[in-house]
Amino acid sequence: MLNDKVQKQSAGDQSTNLQGGSIVINQGISYADAKEIALDVYKANFLTLAQDAASLAVQRAEKLTDDFLSRLQEEAPDKMGTMRDPSMQMAIFSAQREYAKTGDSELEDLLVDILVERAKETERTIRQIVLDESLTIAAKLTPDQMDALTVNFLITRTKNHGMLSLPTLEDYLDKYLLPFVGNLSENESCYAHLEYTGCGSAVQLGGWGTIEARFRDSYPGLFCKGFTDEELVEALTDLDNYRAVLIPCLHDLTRSQISAMDVEVLKKRCKDCGFDAEGEKKLCALFDKSRMSEAEVKDYFLRIRPKLKDLFALWDESMLSHFTLTTVGIAIAQANFRRKTGQKLDLSIWVK
Repeated sequence: MLNDKVQKQSAGDQSTNLQGGSIVINQGISYADAKEIALDVYKANFLTLAQDAASLAVQRAEKLTDDFLSRLQEEAPDKMGTMRDPSMQMAIFSAQREYAKTGDSELEDLLVDILVERAKETERTIRQIVLDESLTIAAKLTPDQMDALTVNFLITRTKNHGMLSLPTLEDYLDKYLLPFVGNLSENESCYAHLEYTGCGSAVQLGGWGTIEARFRDSYPGLFCKGFTDEELVEALTDLDNYRAVLIPCLHDLTRSQISAMDVEVLKKRCKDCGFDAEGEKKLCALFDKSRMSEAEVKDYFLRIRPKLKDLFALWDESMLSHFTLTTVGIAIAQANFRRKTGQKLDLSIWVK
């Protein structure tokens, strides 16, 4: 799902191809014009500094501006004209100001990502407001706090519909979860600061439950212990009628399991196969009965990816599992996710 840079053109109705050195966007504003606007806004608003500091700050502002405009030109060239909009100018100034202060490359990557998404929001919506706020709040967070937001977001707010086999589960862990685990903090001050900045709120009781429970409930088809033919005959009586919804067990090829990721998928399979209500009820009961226990799910995770041991311990013992993200926390979590994985998520799913 990553987009490689491919230099070729195709045109549809009412479209304009762009190619060559000086590129002029449909709205009549060039890359150079957009950059000049962005830097003029920065120079007109940033505090006067000593000569050396001022030079360094301008260099950082120029770098962020170039990186932002390059990304915007690749992803949404029709939005370059938003640089004329006062609210967009203030957004880019916020990003320039924060990066000029620190020069932190990880922060710059994150701010550029948020700015690109902000440029696409031309109407005053909740998403636009959230992205504007995120530019300022992100600069108040450390990398480990951003990773904490992302881990919380992935475990509590997402479901990967492409995770349909054990290899895809392992691929998910390697690409999308483990990259954020190494720097997580167990200190309560980490989460107190996240709450102070408006990224979320701590829930003292209950929390989100265990990681193993959340995966078990979200992907029950991946965590089945399976049945012998004898067990299936005892439960279903006429086993041959149900072969269409059975596959070899993912964890034990000598056994069988129901071919569905969750109950909703199973009910659809039953309807497609013409099973009556009684048959559907029996299959749903079997499906639920076959699931691993939480302890078995955790053992499986630690067996295939021992590096998850620290995450399980931290989730159980810290505020990470007792933290509910705000819209700003979600926006920063997503930007941090894209920064590290290259995988883009649609903010509109969570922020309407």
